[in-house]
Amino acid sequence: MKNYESATKLIWQLGQQYGIEPVYYDGLGVERQVTVPHLRQVLASMGVKASSKQEIRDSLSYAISRTWAQVIDSVVVRYPSDSPFMLPLSIPLEDISLEKVSLTIQVTDEKGGSRHLTLRGASGEVKAEKTIQGIKYVQVHFPLSGKFPLGYFRLSVRVKLHSERTVEGQALLIVAPRKCYLPSLPKRAWGISLQLYGLRSHRNWGIGDFRDLEEIMKVAGTRWGVATIGVNPLHIPAAGLTSPYSPSSRLFWSPVYLNLEGVDEWRMSAGLRQKAKSAKFLHTLQQLRENPLVDYEAVGKLKWTVLEKLFRVFRRHHLRPKNLTARGRAFAKFVSGFHPQLTMFCTFQVLTEHLGTVAWRTWPNAFQHPQSPDVEVFQRSYATRVQFYQYVQWLCELQLQQLDHVAKTHSLSLRLYHDLPVGIHPDGADAWVFQDQLASDITVGAPPDSFNLNGQSWGLVVPNPVRLREDGYRFFRETLRQNMRHGGVLRIDHALGLFRMFWVPQGGTGKDGIYVRTYVDEILAVLALESVRRKVMVVGEDLGAVTPAIRQKLDAAGLLSYRLLFFEREPGGAMIPPHAYPEQALVAATTHDLPTLKGFWAGRDIIIKEEGGVYLRKKDIEQEQRRRAEDRERLWEALHREGLCAAQAIPPSLPDDMLQAMYQYLGRTPSRLLIVQLEDLLAELDTPNLPGAPDSVYPSWRVRIGRELTAWLKDRAILCFAKAMQRERRKGGGTNQMCRETVS
Repeated sequence: MKNYESATKLIWQLGQQYGIEPVYYDGLGVERQVTVPHLRQVLASMGVKASSKQEIRDSLSYAISRTWAQVIDSVVVRYPSDSPFMLPLSIPLEDISLEKVSLTIQVTDEKGGSRHLTLRGASGEVKAEKTIQGIKYVQVHFPLSGKFPLGYFRLSVRVKLHSERTVEGQALLIVAPRKCYLPSLPKRAWGISLQLYGLRSHRNWGIGDFRDLEEIMKVAGTRWGVATIGVNPLHIPAAGLTSPYSPSSRLFWSPVYLNLEGVDEWRMSAGLRQKAKSAKFLHTLQQLRENPLVDYEAVGKLKWTVLEKLFRVFRRHHLRPKNLTARGRAFAKFVSGFHPQLTMFCTFQVLTEHLGTVAWRTWPNAFQHPQSPDVEVFQRSYATRVQFYQYVQWLCELQLQQLDHVAKTHSLSLRLYHDLPVGIHPDGADAWVFQDQLASDITVGAPPDSFNLNGQSWGLVVPNPVRLREDGYRFFRETLRQNMRHGGVLRIDHALGLFRMFWVPQGGTGKDGIYVRTYVDEILAVLALESVRRKVMVVGEDLGAVTPAIRQKLDAAGLLSYRLLFFEREPGGAMIPPHAYPEQALVAATTHDLPTLKGFWAGRDIIIKEEGGVYLRKKDIEQEQRRRAEDRERLWEALHREGLCAAQAIPPSLPDDMLQAMYQYLGRTPSRLLIVQLEDLLAELDTPNLPGAPDSVYPSWRVRIGRELTAWLKDRAILCFAKAMQRERRKGGGTNQMCRETVS
């Protein structure tokens, strides 16, 4: 028994060295203790050996000693307010006096420029010391003089102990602001969020595209006073999936949103334009446009066929050997600017075609790692096909640039509002390219709560905090940069993941999960630096099991909190008044994962799940129906308190003026940004996504807006709604002026 207890204690200690929390409280308030088998599985996924007691001892010894044995930690954060900046080093002094030690530090900036600093040991301040295997280590803080602008620097440290012994170390220095970017104006803006795929128009090809989005931006910015348009994640999804929150890559875009008729090669190809006028082509387009749901497969097949023809036109006219046109040179510049990530992503796409599957772990060993010689040979052999995928991404980039220009010229002061999913699909391109920085055989999820008694496994891979850090957060930095390129607001899905992730071992459920901490101060430093550099405001989706301490830290780092009308309650259950919302927040009534306001009031989600057999017990249905009735009453009472509702009784269905009143309620908050969901603006009943409902029950991520784009952009009732939002945002309250315009 002693041996068992000792081994258990040791492995728990080892887990804590790698940020693993041995005990946590789930969403039901139940204390859960990590089991040894699951702890061992998580450690193995991080590359830590723990299969025997001796391995545990050896791994624990290494983990403890590495803190001292490294001359400098792999990542160091400095803030401009740090004066003087003290650089922590660990020196194996043995029996040498610190005064006899000399240091040389080379500081290299992002452009390759470098400078050298020379320090004497006597200038350091001893903070701690420890003897490991007979060697005395001393942790010393040295003052680092000179100005450091915001940015990333490579530190190369050389410590001369005596004439015969020198120790060296390297680190990434992050000089970051303490807060993410927050524009001085507007202080109280409003915007609209939409699911781009769901837009219905006379001109798109069966799925909302960048042309549709441009039309909306022009009207919303100039006529409705909107500061930003929020869009679903636009990344390329994992093969066979429709959810924009299960991306193959968070670095590259889905070509399904391209407006192909806006591509230069379309305009210069009379043959393509003529074919698009044929009866067969027009019939296909009409079918796709009239489909009640988005048919991703059919739309993708049609667009892909045309893209390949556009590429052939591009190569023929712009990529002649030794005679590139200006457009050809622009393409070459794009490819070199995104090398090597773009090339590796495109290689992955071609490999999936060649091998017939995206499940890259089943590929021949020669192709399972992106840096293998065989992959390099494959790239050269299929260079034209790789170039095709590069061309497709270039078109996405050009059209996103155009949207950014439209935002700036049509009064959308906060530009586009993008959404960054919490993770990537295990069979995706990013998982292949960055596999060395990811935990193996682990998916991210959530612990049990009242909605999911077994917890959740989201089927997305998680980064290994240690490997990510050792690589200088390269993957994280590049992900942020790409997602901040074409917008002014970025939402971080599941902001809790900045602090800790809930790891679910392969084959397990949320009950088997384990919380693993990140190096949160370093991650927030990278986030703040990228945000300030690109002038992008960051929203942290802090719903769910987020502690007050985490919210305070997010607030201190300049992230906007994410506050929903349904969830902001007083202790007794009443809706909190508008003035009680925080200033540094985004407020909304609902999201893509919750019912629309019309659907919520009608209990549409409950009806669908009941008809689909999602509920296991009748009392679960009855409990949810009772809770919904209470919520309707709470909302009705809140609107009455604000003078926003004249109805003397709770209406059975939600009238348009009451729906508008709910957004006016939120408009009166001091919060920086109010987001109106397009489905609510158009009084839609169905939600984009119904979590917990399988595809056979609900068509999540395929739901299309009922009304055609041109019609609702000209709707005077929507203009009146927009004017009401502008009044509330400008004044922070006032008389209730309902819009009673009829639809024109």
